[in-house]
Amino acid sequence: MRYSIRLIAVSFLLTCLAGVGLAQSDSSAANPPRLTPESGFISASRYTNAFFGFSLPLPQDSALREFTLSFKGDGSRHFLFGLQSQKVSTGFFGANVKLTVFTMTAKQSSSAPSEEAQRAASGPKGQSVTRIEIGGREFWKGESQQKVTEGKMRSISFATALNGYVLQFNIESFDEKLTDRLQKSLEEIEFFDPAKATELAGPNSRTYSPLAPPAMPAGSQQEVKPNTGTATSQPGTAPKPGMFYDKELDLHFNYPVEMEPLDASAEMESGHQNIYGVSGENDPEHQQAKRCLRPLLDADLPHAKAPQRAADLGEIWVDDTKQYKESRKPEPIFAKILVLETVTDCLPRKLQQNKNDALGTIALSFVSVPGIQRMPKPIWYEVGKQKIHMNSGVGRPLVNGQLASAPIIIMSMSTQWRGHLLAWVFTSNDAEIFNEITKSLVQFGDGAWGPMFAANIGPKGSGASNDHSSEVRSAGVTSPYHSLTCPANSQNV
Repeated sequence: MRYSIRLIAVSFLLTCLAGVGLAQSDSSAANPPRLTPESGFISASRYTNAFFGFSLPLPQDSALREFTLSFKGDGSRHFLFGLQSQKVSTGFFGANVKLTVFTMTAKQSSSAPSEEAQRAASGPKGQSVTRIEIGGREFWKGESQQKVTEGKMRSISFATALNGYVLQFNIESFDEKLTDRLQKSLEEIEFFDPAKATELAGPNSRTYSPLAPPAMPAGSQQEVKPNTGTATSQPGTAPKPGMFYDKELDLHFNYPVEMEPLDASAEMESGHQNIYGVSGENDPEHQQAKRCLRPLLDADLPHAKAPQRAADLGEIWVDDTKQYKESRKPEPIFAKILVLETVTDCLPRKLQQNKNDALGTIALSFVSVPGIQRMPKPIWYEVGKQKIHMNSGVGRPLVNGQLASAPIIIMSMSTQWRGHLLAWVFTSNDAEIFNEITKSLVQFGDGAWGPMFAANIGPKGSGASNDHSSEVRSAGVTSPYHSLTCPANSQNV
């Protein structure tokens, strides 16, 4: 599997959200170039990464030269930047070569990012690591040395978790002085808003990308088919406003009648065009998302049917920075609900064998958008005896190197039903509306109806769930706000 399920989910979600204009930033130029983890700037004295938003000084050593590596066959790993040095000295016993290699890499996280960073720093031999802080972020540092025929080699590794990736910086060197200088550079890393990369890189820098965006490897172009029994079936229909039913899955889902179903495939295509300025036809990530995620429902809240006021997340999101306050503009309310199925074959082999971990990963994937701060600990609960995994996050999503002008909140749920891996994704830029759409009703087979998430977030607090859960099951959404209306559960479909 070349692409991780997290990359697939994020690609799908961002292109769908772009369809409602979320990805458009007032500060971005029309059709900006697409950023990848490798995108950056370099000058004689500094390396700057434009995707992750960090920079570090480069040692001034005439022996250092740029070099690149390729992670062919592994789309989850990215080579960012590299330096190497070969210093040759001659003596009575012949020539002595001091080799140094310095690399920066990024790997998509598939579980707990901090734990993965710790493991990355410990290396293949599992050496002990130390937790340190650099640039205001948690890093893990591992260090070892060994004597070989060529001399004493020092190995130092720094790793940190950032935006769903593990950044790793490695030094392998026989040159003790150069090792110390490289380590000092790493300890001076600065992190910043990626949107400022061009400005902070300075006028003397040039754009830098060691590799072109990775292409699909030979032999991996075959079509990935959905689970048995779903390939020829059509997505569920919505015979009445706010009512969804998939006959094959025997799945009912009632959502606010003000929301309108959209063509998810068309929205993905237009969203890709909005974000990157080009069609997604030749984008392997985009095509993989289309192959691995089967949309069942894509519902959007039209502006005309939303409350006619500015969106407000209230106390859910607070940003007191001067930059945000000066750039913040009132925005209309938007909301979106996605229901989709993940193709099992697209999961890593280990997750295919452990559905509980697979569901947790799927729920995590849809909130692993750069710029989104995830909840500290995911939860699971039951709706009609059906186990639901839930994860959520809030923040200003980073799309193609640009921060969205306003924050959003995302909540995703996943469950296994009749051998199918299903997910719900709720998104809005308004706390009141978000708390209403998450009260949408679901019924698995002939089980009991229940809200997708009975609790409220934000000012009303989670305690509201006990007060309203029984009302929601019997008469549709009865949230504390009543801006939207969800159909009751007594329909005949």
